[in-house]
Amino acid sequence: MSVLAAERRVPGAGRHAASLRFEENVPFAAAHAVDAMTWVKVDWPVAHAAAIAWHAVKAGEPLTPLSLEPELYAGTGITPLNPT
Repeated sequence: MSVLAAERRVPGAGRHAASLRFEENVPFAAAHAVDAMTWVKVDWPVAHAAAIAWHAVKAGEPLTPLSLEPELYAGTGITPLNPT
């Protein structure tokens, strides 16, 4: 979902993100949706990535979301890395 949102916002961005060697495709499960629903002011592409990152953090797995607009993650407990 996040790759699609990036592609729609900046043509080529999603395709590039999906091609990165460290990129990982993680299924969005019901547990992710439950967390994402608590962030009512967060748009769905951000909530999708934040929920997956949140579950990874709780499981002790290293995961760093990338975002050109890290401020969109406010209130999620996730701080993405701005790659610029």
